[in-house]
Amino acid sequence: MNIKCNLKDLINGLNIVAKAANKTTMPILDGVLIEAFQGTVKLTTYDLDIGSEHTFSCEVLSEGSTVVDIKMLNEIVRKIEDETIEIEVNETVFILKSVNGIFKLAVMNPDEYPKLPIFNIESSVTLEQKILKDMIKRTLFSVSNDENRPIYNGALLKVEDNILTLVAIDGFRLSLRKYLSEKNINNFKAIIPGKVLSELFKILSEEENQSVKIGINKNQALFEIGQSIIVSRIIEGEFLNYNNIIPENYETRIRIKTKSLLDSFERVALFAKENKEKDKKSPVKMNIEIDGVILSCVSENGDAKEMISAVVEGKDIEIGFNPRYVIEALKSIDDQEVYVEFTSNISPVLIKPVANNEFIYVVLPIKLKQ
Repeated sequence: MNIKCNLKDLINGLNIVAKAANKTTMPILDGVLIEAFQGTVKLTTYDLDIGSEHTFSCEVLSEGSTVVDIKMLNEIVRKIEDETIEIEVNETVFILKSVNGIFKLAVMNPDEYPKLPIFNIESSVTLEQKILKDMIKRTLFSVSNDENRPIYNGALLKVEDNILTLVAIDGFRLSLRKYLSEKNINNFKAIIPGKVLSELFKILSEEENQSVKIGINKNQALFEIGQSIIVSRIIEGEFLNYNNIIPENYETRIRIKTKSLLDSFERVALFAKENKEKDKKSPVKMNIEIDGVILSCVSENGDAKEMISAVVEGKDIEIGFNPRYVIEALKSIDDQEVYVEFTSNISPVLIKPVANNEFIYVVLPIKLKQ
């Protein structure tokens, strides 16, 4: 194999596929499969759970394929400033030539690299990349990392009545973002692993008129993004009936500026004592009164109290929160104002933008010590 290619194209391709190259017990899967044919280079990585593929145009002097360690190759190309590089490969060595340097890497047998799965798509939907990116942004932080409950290590992607919904739950909070499609699409649902959503978020564009196609069957999901493809297993099992968690009524509701509430939570949370073993902090207490909201926190670090203006409806209430859960939700909301709705000081609390109903967030409070 012998090619000449634009360095930026190679770096961009490696950035895309490197995200699917996780450490495995098979050394060859730590590598990237490089194939050159008909003026095209194809890069592939696959860890048997997630596979990624990216193609780009280049000058192919002779066709061929090889596998090299992707981490080493990434480190090399990031430190080269040339516009164009040349790559030569024989049976034993990978040679990368820049203007001032020659870099050699050991190669692995490309015939031993596993192929990405090919499957029949049972349901699909095409939408703008920026919409899917926004949906992931507003839900990914609520995906659970608890390996004892693998069903919640992903987010539920569901289509029903032309409404695309992405929902994530970790046992303490729920994030939901929905999008109404103008096209008729078949109903389907699949649990997409959180690490796949994380990689998609990094690849998806925020530019207008850039589409992504999502294809689903019983076991796998396919995402086609321009010249890139991501293939993943979906998580098997039954997702929680999240509609039962979302409060339908409230006893108390506040309308408050998103930034004011976020900034205040971040300041008061500085005084929360963190228990690193249990990933818990001292609760931030929220007192809702007719005049507004008071946030406070008392710990061994000291204490803090802040008053925030808000429009208050209903009864006074005192309630406690893990501040991280509220802060992460508020950071995902771009709207200037939010509603926060309370039923009791031990019931789930609903946070949603005032201006639209596309995103909602539910968080369980912490029981305060008397």
